[in-house]
Amino acid sequence: PPVPFFQNILIDACVLDSDSGLLQQACDITGGIYLKVPHMPSLLQYLLWVYLPDQEQRSRLILPPPVHVDYRAACFCHRNLIEIGYVCSVCLSIFCSFSPICTTCE
Repeated sequence: PPVPFFQNILIDACVLDSDSGLLQQACDITGGIYLKVPHMPSLLQYLLWVYLPDQEQRSRLILPPPVHVDYRAACFCHRNLIEIGYVCSVCLSIFCSFSPICTTCE
């Protein structure tokens, strides 16, 4: 499948409820915009201001500052964010502690 980053495709996210680490990463990697709408009655204004302009026009606008993106992975066993972990070479599951047998693909 084509990778958006290499195809010059932006991924934007307009978040209305809870934050999404996966969407933050996708927006950051592709150069898109991740915005959690701070004031719901202003939703239409945010959509027109932030998401309507194309990539070239965005460079001329003063847009909301980018969010800090956390690239840590979540372990499959506890769902804790970890910086260093153990990866199954078969299914690529990430674990916080070593196990000789992967519990995901065993």
